[in-house]
Amino acid sequence: MAGPDFIEIGTDDVDAARAFYEAVFGWRFEMGEGGGMATEDTRMVGLHGGDAPSVIPYIAVPDIEAAIDRARAGGGALEGEIADEGPLGKFATCIDPRGAKFGLHQRV
Repeated sequence: MAGPDFIEIGTDDVDAARAFYEAVFGWRFEMGEGGGMATEDTRMVGLHGGDAPSVIPYIAVPDIEAAIDRARAGGGALEGEIADEGPLGKFATCIDPRGAKFGLHQRV
């Protein structure tokens, strides 16, 4: 069964979100401009500001284009474009037929 391997947290207050998730889960974010990244084994959590508060799970897939095709065939949609994030892989945010957001992540 495929499962989440990346979680993206969007927020309107990076410092507050960082403090909350570090206290609740013990994650330690390496901060950069506008956000940060927490990594444990093969799981990653991205934190970025300038967004409405949201948490989006990204499901690991071997072929992101094929997964998008399957999502579309099932009544879902791609939101935006596929993002190539270099060593982090490719990401796509999708919407299921009822409007729930989820992500796809293809590692390099």
